[in-house]
Amino acid sequence: MNPTTLDKINRMIGAAERWLEAHDYHYIECNYVPPRIFTRNRKLNMLIRTAFRLLPFNLRSKKDIGRSPYTPHEAVASLAACGAGGDTKTGAQLTRRVMEQLQSPLTRNFALRQGIRISISLYEDSGDDPTPLNTVFFGDYLLRYGALDEEDRREVLMAICRYLTQELGYEDHGEDGIYFFYGHHLKDVIYNASAIISSFLIRTGTTYGIDKYVELGKRGISYIIKNQNPDGSWYYYGPPHRKAIDGFHQSYILKALMDVKDAAIDRLADCINKGVEFYRSQFTETDRYLIPQRYDTRFNPGTTWIFQRLDGRDLSEAITFYSIYLPDEKRVEKLVNYMYDRIFSPRTGKLAPEIFVYGKNRNDYIEFYAWYLHALYCARNTFAVK
Repeated sequence: MNPTTLDKINRMIGAAERWLEAHDYHYIECNYVPPRIFTRNRKLNMLIRTAFRLLPFNLRSKKDIGRSPYTPHEAVASLAACGAGGDTKTGAQLTRRVMEQLQSPLTRNFALRQGIRISISLYEDSGDDPTPLNTVFFGDYLLRYGALDEEDRREVLMAICRYLTQELGYEDHGEDGIYFFYGHHLKDVIYNASAIISSFLIRTGTTYGIDKYVELGKRGISYIIKNQNPDGSWYYYGPPHRKAIDGFHQSYILKALMDVKDAAIDRLADCINKGVEFYRSQFTETDRYLIPQRYDTRFNPGTTWIFQRLDGRDLSEAITFYSIYLPDEKRVEKLVNYMYDRIFSPRTGKLAPEIFVYGKNRNDYIEFYAWYLHALYCARNTFAVK
């Protein structure tokens, strides 16, 4: 890797590490709204949350920030960074935090709680409601990096699988496969979530020789393959919702598929190849930069996406994908250049979470620091030494 690029990676890694350590890996996330501001009206709560989300400066007081609860979102993002960076000490501390403070009291089996009340257009969850994707991301960390002794790790992973298959549940589409629900209050189809859950079940079932989880996961992947668009993309939502294609969620689905590429699933290899070609097309490339596309402009999403030129996850997911899943040093160098020049501030050591159509978001959100750190570790691990 170009020494200049490596220096940029190291400078941004140092900045993210210092920020996370200074806050003890606990700070507000982008969806946090102080509880005292919520009302009994869900639609009004959604508007309040949207206002907090889209303002490029912080409306939350220092007291509100200080009182913000621990959340699984911040924990699993930070754990992924710890895993990629080899920080077993912090990983163990955060794992204890998850086990002691972040389990949902509303499930029989192991699931993480939302931590905060969240109101979005499709649903509203309380702080105790389970969060399926964050639960799977925690399980993925345990699969990849351990952090618990083997007996405890297996027990938690099996409990997560039981939660996904018995409590969260799925919709059976017969020969077309099965769809795993995104959440307990949402039965609408969200493809990326079902892909991630299906991939996790295959990998966990394979690790521990549990055939029923492998088979359910395979049927889940078959559903994702069946619903791929002819151009290789996936819509974010299934019908009847408005068609929309989101940048970083294309990477989510591709990574889930590529994690189980050796599983015996019909048409999987062709699906991955088509998906990769589509994903490669979703960037603007110049001599210096590779700029992720926020969403496919053929489809107006009609959501908060239209206010964003870049979500930080578009960038961190692209760096991770082209470092680990489809290594491409030149693409990673151009992504790092863009991150260093447009997201990172060498003067303040801050990393902006996104760029709105009206300017850079100046808020600090913990999950973005952790996602960036994970991606930069992946890039350094892959390309720094040859």
